[in-house]
Amino acid sequence: MSKNMPDGGMPIALTLDPGTYFRCTCGKSQNLPFCDESHSSTGQLPITFKIKKRQKVYLCGCGSSGDQPYCDGSCGVSPAGRE
Repeated sequence: MSKNMPDGGMPIALTLDPGTYFRCTCGKSQNLPFCDESHSSTGQLPITFKIKKRQKVYLCGCGSSGDQPYCDGSCGVSPAGRE
């Protein structure tokens, strides 16, 4: 993921329903933090992840996490409530 994501570099807290999601990695999506296929000319692909039950997740907004697409606190901002 680009370290220049326009998400402000903070963890993005969302409650998601079960399903498959595609996290934008190019920053061109009009539906951030999710992919809308604007990456087609960039060569970057979205990060695919699955949610099995409705839950709150913290998505990485800085690009430094070693647990993409989830925030692991690498940016120095700990995602609240994440263990």
